[in-house]
Amino acid sequence: MLLIAVSVVRGQQAVSSINQARLFTTSSAPGTGAFGGNNGRVATDQSDSSNAEDESFGTQIILKSQARPHPFSFFGDASAFYTNNVDLRRSDTRSDVFVAANAGAAWRPVISRSLLAEISVTTSVFRYDRANELDFERIAAGAGLSWIVPRARGIVAFARYDFTELLDSRSDELLQDHELTLGAQKAFVFARTHFLTTGLSGVLARAVPRSQEREQGGPYATYHLQITRSAGVDLLYRYAAQVYPYGSRLDHNQTLSLAIGIAPNRWTRISASLSGVRNDSSESAFAYGVFNAGGGFRFDVKF
Repeated sequence: MLLIAVSVVRGQQAVSSINQARLFTTSSAPGTGAFGGNNGRVATDQSDSSNAEDESFGTQIILKSQARPHPFSFFGDASAFYTNNVDLRRSDTRSDVFVAANAGAAWRPVISRSLLAEISVTTSVFRYDRANELDFERIAAGAGLSWIVPRARGIVAFARYDFTELLDSRSDELLQDHELTLGAQKAFVFARTHFLTTGLSGVLARAVPRSQEREQGGPYATYHLQITRSAGVDLLYRYAAQVYPYGSRLDHNQTLSLAIGIAPNRWTRISASLSGVRNDSSESAFAYGVFNAGGGFRFDVKF
C-alpha cells in the first residue's frame, strides 16, 4: 500500500514537471521565434520580439533583408522567477522561486532570398527553491524552414520539427515528445521603432507516455516597441486550444505577458518580464491560473 502511495505521488510530481516545462517552452508566440519554433529556449525570456534564439528572425528577414547573415550561433541564459502556482493547480496552490538555465547552438543557413532553414540543439536545467521534487532537465533538438511567401505582403510561412526529452533530478525520464509545428505570420511595420506581428500556428505531437500527448493550435499577436537603440518592450497575447487524444479533455489556454530587454552590446541582453496564464479545461482538475515575474541574463554569439 505504501509503494502504491509513493508511486501515485511521483506520478503527480512528474505531471507537474511536464506541465511546467511545457508552460515555459510553448507559452509564447510560436511564429515570432526563429521559424516558428519555441523549443530552442525557455519562453519566459520574451524580451526581443518574444522569444527565439534569433530575436524574431522571420520578422527580421522582412525588416533587415539586406543585413549580412550570421548562420552560426552559440547561446545561453540564466534567469530567476517567482511563481504563485508552482503546481499549476486550481486550488491549494503554493508559491515558489525557480532558476532556469539554458545553453545551445544553432545553424541558420539562407537557402534563397525567401527560404531559410534552422537546426538547433538546446539543454536546460530547472531548479526550484522549495519544490525540489519538481526539478527537471530538458534536452531538445529541432529543424525548421521559414518561407517568405511571394507577393503576399510580408507573410511568412513556417514548419518545424522538435524532439524534447525531460528528465527528473534522478535522471529518470519523464517525457519524450515529438512535435510538428505549422503556421504563418504577418508583420505590420508602423515605423522603424515599432511593429505588430500576428499569426496562426498548429502543433501535431506524439509523446511517451501517451497520457501526456496533446495537440494544439490558435492565434497570437506580439507588439514590439523599440524605446532606444538598446532597449525594447514586448507585449504578447496568445490563445491555444489544446486537445488530448486520450479521453475527452479540451483545454483553452491564454497567455498575456509584458517584457523589457536591454542589450548593452550585440552579444548580451538583460531582461525582465511579467506573465499571466489562464487555463480553462473541460476537466476541472486541470484548470488553473498562474502569475510569473522575474528576469535574467542572456548571451548570443553569432558568426
